[in-house]
Order: sequence, then structure tokens, then C-alpha cells
Amino acid sequence: MDECTGKHVLSILKHRGINDITESASKLANNFDVSEEDLLSSLENADLNKVYDFEPIIEEISRIGNVKRCARVVGESGEHYVFDTLADLDGFRIAVYIKIGRPGLKEIIKFLTAVYDAGIDDWLFIAFPVTEKDFSSYSTNIIEAKDINDTVKNLRAVLEDKRKGYQLQYYNHNSGSVL
Repeated sequence: MDECTGKHVLSILKHRGINDITESASKLANNFDVSEEDLLSSLENADLNKVYDFEPIIEEISRIGNVKRCARVVGESGEHYVFDTLADLDGFRIAVYIKIGRPGLKEIIKFLTAVYDAGIDDWLFIAFPVTEKDFSSYSTNIIEAKDINDTVKNLRAVLEDKRKGYQLQYYNHNSGSVL
């Protein structure tokens, strides 16, 4: 099981308060297209006390469109990428990277390179929990927050602005008007 799948599965387990992993292994394995055996063996020593629950982020993104976790996309270069979340809003695709902890510049650049190569329309880089905001002042697409509640509050505002922008682009494209 890849890192992305493991991160999402653990977040789901923590969010739902599941203590017995075996009770949900079959459903989770089907959702992430991995075998139940692989899922159970990789989660055998997982400590849910050390896992961050980022399901409220996924739920918030789901409000604006269809969401696929651990989306695999092939870029124009032929490189294969895995995005934490890929949301689709009426044909506009938004790639989302969820970073637990303080982000690094190389990590952001690597993500943006993947977004560009894969032809994704828009992106969000979400980092929490962080005590200092190093990168969010450079772009509204970078959200750095102290906790999950702060993250969701900031994300809600950013997504609402994005949704309005996408609707305007869609309207202008289909009406033939030029701004």
C-alpha cells in the first residue's frame, strides 16, 4: 500500500473512532483498490493516537464537487503522480496536497510541478498544524493553520471564492463573451 493510501485510511479510522480495524478492512480495501491482507498488514502496528484526522478537510472539499482520494494521474511528460485529493467541479480539476506539519519549499515546488505537468486546472496546498505561516502570504492557494478547525474555516473561504471564479469562467466561456 502506498503512502497516500495509508495516510487516508488512518485518517478515516481515526475520524470514525474505529478501534477494531478488521471490522472495516474489507470496505476500506475496496475503496482504495488494495487487498484486505495488504491493508491489515500495513496497519497492524498503526498507532491512531499519532494520526491526524483530516476528514473534515475532505468533507469540505466534497461540498464543491466530486472528490477522488489518492488520484493517480499521468503527466504530459509521462511521469506518474499521486494526488492526495483530486476534486472535480464542473470540469475544473483541483489537486489538493495535505501536509501534516510545517511545509518545505521543495515540497511545494514538487507538488506544483506535478500539477502543471498533469494539466490540472487549480491547486491547494494545505498544511496543519503549524505555528508559523511561512508560505500562505505568497498565495491564497496555500493554507497554513494551527489546527483542523482553523484549516476548515480558511478552506471554506478559499473554496467559496474558487467556486465563484469557476462559475464565472464557465459562464463566460459558454456565453461567448470576453472579459
